Amino acid sequence: MYKKYFIAFFLSASFIYAQVSNYITDVRISEAVENSPVNITANLVSSDNISSMEIAYRQFGKDEFIVKEMEVKGNTASADISGESVLSPYIEYYIIIYLKDGSVETYPQGVPDGTPPLQIAVRAPSEKSKEILVLSPAPDEKPTPENFLVSLSFMKASDKIDIKKTKLFLNNEDVTSKALIAGDLIILSTANIEINPGLYSFKAEIYDKEGNIYHTLVRNIRVISSERMAQLENQFKYRGNISAETRSENVSETNTQYSNVNAKINASYGALNIDGRFYVTSEEKSNLQPYNRYSLKIAGGDIFEIHLGDAYPRFPSLILNGKRVRGISGEINLGFFNLQTSFGEITRGIEGKLLETYQKENAPLGSNVILIDELRYGNPYGRVELGTFKREIFSVRPSFGRGENFQLGFSYLHGKDDPGSIEFGSRPKENAVFGADLMFALDNKNITFNSQVAFSMNNNDISAGEIEDSRIDSVFGPGKSIDVDPDQIRTIRDILGNFITVNEYLGPLNPQEFASLAAETNLSVNYFYNTLKASYIYRGNDFQSFGQNYLRTDIRGFNISDRVRLLDNQLFISLGLEKLEDNLQNTKIATTSFDNISTSISYFPRIDFPRITLSYNQYKKNNGIDINDTLYNRYMINDKTNRISLGVSYSFDLYVRNSVSFTLVNQKREDESLFKNDLTYNSVSLSVNSFWNRNLTSLIQILFNSTELQSVTYDYVSFLGRIKYKMLEDRLQFTFSYNPSFGDFKRHYVELLADYNLIANLFVGLQARFFHYPGKYTNSITGLSARFSF
Repeated sequence: MYKKYFIAFFLSASFIYAQVSNYITDVRISEAVENSPVNITANLVSSDNISSMEIAYRQFGKDEFIVKEMEVKGNTASADISGESVLSPYIEYYIIIYLKDGSVETYPQGVPDGTPPLQIAVRAPSEKSKEILVLSPAPDEKPTPENFLVSLSFMKASDKIDIKKTKLFLNNEDVTSKALIAGDLIILSTANIEINPGLYSFKAEIYDKEGNIYHTLVRNIRVISSERMAQLENQFKYRGNISAETRSENVSETNTQYSNVNAKINASYGALNIDGRFYVTSEEKSNLQPYNRYSLKIAGGDIFEIHLGDAYPRFPSLILNGKRVRGISGEINLGFFNLQTSFGEITRGIEGKLLETYQKENAPLGSNVILIDELRYGNPYGRVELGTFKREIFSVRPSFGRGENFQLGFSYLHGKDDPGSIEFGSRPKENAVFGADLMFALDNKNITFNSQVAFSMNNNDISAGEIEDSRIDSVFGPGKSIDVDPDQIRTIRDILGNFITVNEYLGPLNPQEFASLAAETNLSVNYFYNTLKASYIYRGNDFQSFGQNYLRTDIRGFNISDRVRLLDNQLFISLGLEKLEDNLQNTKIATTSFDNISTSISYFPRIDFPRITLSYNQYKKNNGIDINDTLYNRYMINDKTNRISLGVSYSFDLYVRNSVSFTLVNQKREDESLFKNDLTYNSVSLSVNSFWNRNLTSLIQILFNSTELQSVTYDYVSFLGRIKYKMLEDRLQFTFSYNPSFGDFKRHYVELLADYNLIANLFVGLQARFFHYPGKYTNSITGLSARFSF
């Protein structure tokens, strides 16, 4: 199975992406607003066979994906894309799924083979947002049902606006008739509407005097109970929730029971804030990397933070970013001087297994044949299933400047495997990275400059420890294994030994060629509704940081992009050019060049008209080897991929409120190498989300996917129907979904969810999911859950 498609529809402030998959049912994405974080949560069919998951994402015009760990909890996996990576017109992503049998899948399937990644449209803020002032509620205010009040001021609004034509929506229900207009104010209160504790989505559609929509304002409002408000009004404030789940999974006629408990608590006293979280699951096993999560964060305003347990510290991206560290992390921010540090375990030690023992003269060659305890096992050598060493890191970064308009930082990271953490292991490693970073901004950040540089040292086998003088004389020198002056090695050992274990496995061996150097520079200029960005990267083939496993190395080149904003941020025209090449240290037969072109036109009108995004991308790779070169033509790389995508979404009233989304993707790859790995990919999708009333919503999605890879076709059609219904004064909610797929992928998926508010702050839930594969088998998942908030 090679290919898949993605399907997206606009629903209030979030998106849902769904496609056929053996491991993911759908992906939910929070609203993508420029420079704001985006949460991606994947709902899993089952986590039984999943070892770990990662999210890979990239900005418009970029070839390289940034990879980050996803946090797997029960049947969900989630991760946040940082705000600085969220830029219009869109970002692309896919999910990497590591299975316990060692295999790897992606969502959508086949991304490494050429399947397009998924797109998330990014909305840019409008200058018109400054004209309409939200007087109430304040951004962080949490009103009670009794004092719920929305107040809009049009005092600074344009003369083009007709305030009386404004439409108001609360959770997609039209409440315009229940609002009061008083001069330049619009007021919506509980005098005319019923409000209960919960999360509300408020939207105001502002129209001009000709009846055209002028601007749309969206705000999420969290309403809390009077009891909760009384707690918050005390000097000592606290809140939290605890949930528990038990579920039974019947997969391929194997039944497995899972249970987990998840708790969050937040307490504050003045400027002091404490945030604690823990997640405990029956999936935790000593022979796997941790599933349980524990964390405690103590913060004193903007001055300091301390993280105990599991944390994801963010240093410069070349040093430490996106890695889970179990230990202690923290930072002190004084403005003129700041200090950030992290220490802990990033990899759990997992013992290997002894398979067979040998006498010295009979021991075969192999990376998994190692020295063992002869007294204990009878022979000095053994063939083993290699384990995983415990790995710890320490990182520190002092910096100068607040980071608003200037900051200069210096970073150091040291990572080391613990050779004594397991018995059956081979070649424990060690890593040290030194880095510096600089940022400054001018003219109210219309000009920003960011740069970072890092140098790494790596030791690929520290099992023998620090090299001694006798070993230096036997290994280094003329006619020896390594033709390097032994005195130079002694000098290097005495200096570098303060930072890393020095022996014959230490690299780089060619520092003069910058093999372990990495550098990145970015410049952004924003004037006249035009954002011009330029960047340059250099990463040697030996650069490595234990705090950042996902960097693409052996690459250098530049990227230039330009985005023009027209019609008050309603029309965006984006262009991007990227030129990269590898083989920086001449370690490959040929140098591959990567030439990428990206274009996009997006129209986000504030009138009653669809949102449209049309994009074109071209990716070319060529290493210059001729197909007639019989010696090297099997290494030839020469392919070109063209992709065109169209996305249209529209919200309208036809009997009820509807949101419609249409997506078209066409991709064609032409491979001129011996392998002729040509690919043609087409997908079409349509979704309709309807809000029948405050209690009933429905979703219908249809998608068609067709893939041809090396003359092998893979076609399927998938349908999704989903209904959500609330009853008993919103205390009970039912969700029913039916998702059949036909063609080369055949499956029927049925889901029933029920959520009941048993008593105040206590909810119980039921889930039942069935996966039928015609002619094969039927899998099922049933479970109960409970959650309590306080």
